[in-house]
Amino acid sequence: MEAQGARNPEGISHHFVETVKKAQNGDKESMEDILSLFSVDIEYLSKFIMLPREEAIQTLKIELINIVYQDL
Repeated sequence: MEAQGARNPEGISHHFVETVKKAQNGDKESMEDILSLFSVDIEYLSKFIMLPREEAIQTLKIELINIVYQDL
């Protein structure tokens, strides 16, 4: 049985992959869609960073943007 939380690359939705590709090509709306998709996770994780809340959120968003552009 596959470990809970493990990601299966074949299970990634085609729509999400296309959104990432558009964001990598400079589509601002696609990048906003990705940030929106992860907003709940970003809010949750910001609680565990020893920074003011808004600064932690900004840091996590910047890191997510870097991850998206990393695969160029």
